[in-house]
Amino acid sequence: MSETARLAALHEYAVLDAPADAELAAVVRVAAHVAGVPTATLNLLDEHRQCQLTTVGFVGADSAREDSMCEVVVATGAAVHVADASRDTRFAASPWVTGELAAVRAYASVPLITPDGHVLGTLCAFDTEPKQFTETQITALEDLAVVVLALFERRRQGRATAALAAEAESARSLAEDYANELEARQELTNAVHESIDVAIVACDENGRLTLFNRAARDWHGMEADAGLDPAQWPTHYSLYAEDGVTPLAAEQVPLRVALRDGSVADVEMVIAAEGREPVRVVCAGRALHRADGTPLGAVVSMRDVTVERAQRRELADRERLLATILETAPDAVIVADARGAVTAWNPAAEAMFGWTGAQAIGRRLDELIIPKGLADAHNRGYADRSRTGQSRLHDGVVQVPARRRDGSGLLVELSLASFTWQGERRFHSFLRDVTEREAARERLALANSELAAANDELDRFTATVAHDLKSPLTAITAYTEVVTDMVHDRGAHQALSAISRAADRMAVMIDDLLAHARASHEPLGLREVDLDGIVDDLATELSAGSRPVEITRAPLPAVPGHPTLLRQVMANLLGNAVKYVDPGVQPRVHVDAEWTDHAVTITTTDNGIGIPTDARERVFTLYDRAEVGSGYQGTGIGLSTCRRIVERHGGTIWIEPGVGGGTRVRFTIPLVGQTAPPQRTDSHSHTWHPDQATHHR
Repeated sequence: MSETARLAALHEYAVLDAPADAELAAVVRVAAHVAGVPTATLNLLDEHRQCQLTTVGFVGADSAREDSMCEVVVATGAAVHVADASRDTRFAASPWVTGELAAVRAYASVPLITPDGHVLGTLCAFDTEPKQFTETQITALEDLAVVVLALFERRRQGRATAALAAEAESARSLAEDYANELEARQELTNAVHESIDVAIVACDENGRLTLFNRAARDWHGMEADAGLDPAQWPTHYSLYAEDGVTPLAAEQVPLRVALRDGSVADVEMVIAAEGREPVRVVCAGRALHRADGTPLGAVVSMRDVTVERAQRRELADRERLLATILETAPDAVIVADARGAVTAWNPAAEAMFGWTGAQAIGRRLDELIIPKGLADAHNRGYADRSRTGQSRLHDGVVQVPARRRDGSGLLVELSLASFTWQGERRFHSFLRDVTEREAARERLALANSELAAANDELDRFTATVAHDLKSPLTAITAYTEVVTDMVHDRGAHQALSAISRAADRMAVMIDDLLAHARASHEPLGLREVDLDGIVDDLATELSAGSRPVEITRAPLPAVPGHPTLLRQVMANLLGNAVKYVDPGVQPRVHVDAEWTDHAVTITTTDNGIGIPTDARERVFTLYDRAEVGSGYQGTGIGLSTCRRIVERHGGTIWIEPGVGGGTRVRFTIPLVGQTAPPQRTDSHSHTWHPDQATHHR
């Protein structure tokens, strides 16, 4: 065997410089006991050093390979034992003998040989006094070396458990002759069987079951029955084929295959013991032979893959779902590697850019969809993103120009993120063609701009006309009064009275039109507005007539706004609340406020006739008065004016039904950067009642 191959085998076990587990330490203690010496070690030799993996009787350490006494064993692959190393020319000059590292005299070392014949190191026992080792002790040490290799094999591959079980069975046979010396080994084997989560089953050369470890007993729900004929195994132990439905044929039972054919590997079956969850296992094993080659039996290990297979099925289902989503997604989905070469291209991408998936995959993005003038900038940005690992765009979704196969341009909405695929960074992007949408948005913006300009012009025209109408209307009112004083005919008086009332209504309408126009164009010039004072003043005005009116309020905050315009809002709301009540009912209005960190909500609640559900939004339209009957006068301009004013302040206004009848009108005023409304010094509410001397009527 070559030294290169030996070193490769050693490194493949991955035990160098790794802490030795309790099992290896136990083996070394048993080796010292079997050899009848106080010190023993497990040595591994790599290119330049001897690594003492675990020791008993002294503190182990690494040393130069050229100083190793065990180099002789590694080189020859044969056990070495001497009664006094100082008298052996092979070892007399070794630092381990001369006293530089130790003063070894009695020395016994057996090789750790892999199944492929590579000597990884030695199991070494020694003493500082001369001692003659017996062949029995050397044989026992060799057996323990086999145990060490079995433990190494178990670390390297799952099937090592079966080898360890076979070795344990063989060791148990030897233990009949060496019960006292190898008791520790038997205990170790039993502990391994009962602690691992791999099922181990074994039989003798006649097919009689000899071993079920803990996992095998758990999965089968019973012990191994040595009196059972192999033909009965599938039925007795509820064994099924890979599909979990078909009963397993007796000739296909993995243990029987291993006994008959010499080995079995990667055979999947299902154990479905009655009253237990089915267990899906993968089996591997081999036949066992005595030293003379005669059959000894067979051993099989079974690994539970139930969860693994379920996860594989779930992963396959997810992959199919993802493939379906990508195939049917209305947006283009493109995946590219770190170089910008396309690795995935869905049907929507084919339709959007004109390249088929077969044509696109493998080609760079700048060849396919990047406009020619932007290719260099794109490549630099893509390289930076691949290098830094930046996974997403700063703005989440961006709009970028793109290019179709025919050279025509389009505008796409792009979202981008990175992910890792088989250790390589890749980027997936979702692209949506927004060319027509953005064009429509530009057309809409232009139309809105033109509409806003037209509305502004119309408002200015309305204000001008309303102002110009005031003068002749004033003259009509004045001349009507003069003519009324001059004539004494009752019919004429009635006609003149009708003219006067019509003029008054016209004056109110003109005032409302002027207020509506002012609400649209007057500069806001925000400052602190005292809502308490506004409501108090309006309550005084509305209570000045002969009709009893009750207006109450909670403490209201000072808000940032235009005093005149906000007064106009409150005047319209309170005026409507007082006006629209059933005949004979005393108007009752309450004004309240609540606030969040960013806005104040003002609420007026009345006991009026209410507003139908289907009219609560419509009444904010200019000239709409809902269906209130002919007994209530109004122009249908006030609430429209309120909405304009509130929206110019950045708020909203809406109508809700009152509790038990009436109407609640609510509007918000943003606090413009404040985190809470300014504090009020008054904490009580003001109420106007008709039976108190200070009330307004």
